[in-house]
Amino acid sequence: MKKYFFLFFVILSVSSYSQSVIQTKFPTETQKKLIDELIEVSGYNNSLMKTANLLLFRKSMQYENGKNFEILNKEEKKIVLDRIKHSYSRKDKLYFDFMNLTEKNLINLIKFYNENPNLKSSNYIFSSDIIIHNLDNEISLEVNKILKDKSTK
Repeated sequence: MKKYFFLFFVILSVSSYSQSVIQTKFPTETQKKLIDELIEVSGYNNSLMKTANLLLFRKSMQYENGKNFEILNKEEKKIVLDRIKHSYSRKDKLYFDFMNLTEKNLINLIKFYNENPNLKSSNYIFSSDIIIHNLDNEISLEVNKILKDKSTK
């Protein structure tokens, strides 16, 4: 019986072995400075808020019985946009969105925006799928919070 117990214990130990925790990569101080500069020269925050506004418009429309109607009023849309603006005003969020770019790539993007100032005024930004996906998810969460609050009243 002791042999079976020992064998069971060994098999259980081997089968329950887990992987180690993946270490999160953090941006360096140099990357942070370059990301700050890129955000400034590209007008990134303004462009991001315009994108958020378009995504919110799409999420606030509903099609039913052959008609479109808005599920959020102007005040509720403003609340959602204010929350998103506050959320993206924290620089650490943007640092993690851009940390996969090398310092050389960041410098090249800054140089590109400095050489083409009309891009800033036209609100053209280079954005990753991750940033847009995260923004879209945050807007969905905020819209759902408001709709849930409306339904409980």
